[in-house]
Amino acid sequence: MTEYRMPKVNTNDAAYTLLGWLVEDGGKVAEGEPLLEVETSKAVEELAAPADGLLELLVPAGRECAPGELLARLHPDAASLDAARRCPVASADSPAPSADSPAPATGGPVLTAPARARLAELGIPESAALALDVPVVRRAEVDLLAARLAATEQAADPAAERPRTGTPAPQAAQAPQDQQDPPAPQDPPGTVLAPLSRNQRAVAVTVTAAHREVPAAFTAVDVDVTDALAAGRELAAAVGSLVGLAELTAAALATRRATDPACFAALTADGTGTRLVPGAHIGVTFELGAGLFVPVLRDADRSSLGELSRAMMAHRMAALRGAFRDRDLQGANITLTLHTDPGVALALPVVFPGQACALSLAAPRTVVLPDPDGAGFRARSLVHLGAAFDHRLLNGRQVTSLLTGVKALLEDPHRLAGEGR
Repeated sequence: MTEYRMPKVNTNDAAYTLLGWLVEDGGKVAEGEPLLEVETSKAVEELAAPADGLLELLVPAGRECAPGELLARLHPDAASLDAARRCPVASADSPAPSADSPAPATGGPVLTAPARARLAELGIPESAALALDVPVVRRAEVDLLAARLAATEQAADPAAERPRTGTPAPQAAQAPQDQQDPPAPQDPPGTVLAPLSRNQRAVAVTVTAAHREVPAAFTAVDVDVTDALAAGRELAAAVGSLVGLAELTAAALATRRATDPACFAALTADGTGTRLVPGAHIGVTFELGAGLFVPVLRDADRSSLGELSRAMMAHRMAALRGAFRDRDLQGANITLTLHTDPGVALALPVVFPGQACALSLAAPRTVVLPDPDGAGFRARSLVHLGAAFDHRLLNGRQVTSLLTGVKALLEDPHRLAGEGR
C-alpha cells in the first residue's frame, strides 16, 4: 500500500484547494498518470500518481489541504482495498482537518466551518455567501460581505439605522488599539467592499515581503528604440514568430548574463554572500485580465530570439486563460516588468525576494532630436528602461553596466537575431 499525501507544490502557499480527482474511488491508477487537480494561489496544477494501485479516496474534492496531509491510499489489489474499507485506519502523522478546513460543497464556493458560524451569527443566509466569486469562503469574506450588505442597505435608506445583528461588521480598516482615534464617520452611501481575489492576495504577500526585506535603489536610462520598432516585422519574418519591443528586451537582457552575472545573483540565506545559479531565467510580467502572472523564460541566455518569442507568446496565451502551472512561475533569477501601455513614461519595478534586480520597460514616446550632423531635426522613439536593485548586493555601477548593455543591443536590434547568441 502507498500513501498519497499533498505535496509541496510551491513556496508561496500554506494550503491548496483540492479541485477534483481524475480517477474515481476504487479505480485503477498507473504510476505517473494524472491523479488529481489542485489550485494554488497562482495556478491549477495536475498532480501524478506516485505508484500503481487501486485508489482509496480519503479526502473529497472541494477541501483545502496542507502539504503533508493524507489524501488517498493506493492498494496493490482488491483484497487490500476491501480490507482497508472494512477496517479504516487513520495515519497517526496525518494532520487532522482544522476548524477552518472547508467542507465539500455541491455548488459555488466552499464554505469553511467558521464562515458558516459567522453567517449564522450575523443572520446572513448561506446563499449570499455561495454567490461570492471566490473559491473558498472564510470568516474574513463573510465579514466583508456583511459590510457590503450594510452599505447597500444604507444606500437604499440613508435614514435607517445600521443593523445590530451579532458583532458589528468591521470597517475597511481599524486603528491599532493603542491609537484611539476619534470615531470615523460611516462610509458614504454606495460604498462597496469586496475581498481580494486569491491571485491578488498572493501578489500582496509577495510585494509586501519585497518592500519589507529588500532595500531597493533605482536608476534608468533612455533608449532610442526607433530602429528596434522598425525592425520588428523583418525580424519576425526571419525567426517565424512575433517580435516586438518586449521580446527584443528579453533577448538583450538574457545576453547580459555572461557580462553582468551579479545582476542575476541572489543573497544567501545568512546574508553574508551571493548565490548564482547557471543560466538566465527571466520572469516576465503579464497582466491581461486574469490577474498578474510572472512566468519564467528558462535558460534564456541559451535560447534564440525565435525561441524566446515563441515562449513569450505561449505565456501570453496562458495569461489570457489564467492557465499557468506553478512550475511556469518559479525559478526566475531576474525580472522584466512590462509597462508598455500608451502614455506610461516610467515605472519602478519590485525586486522580488531571492533576486537582485528587476528591469522595467515603459512605453515608447516620440521626441524630436537634432541630427548628428546638426543639419536638421528628426523624430525618434525613446523609452525609459529602468532597473530597481537590491543595494545589499549591487551598486549603481553594476546596474548601469547592465542597462547600457541592454540599451546598446536594443539600438542595434539585428545583433539579437543570430541563433544561439
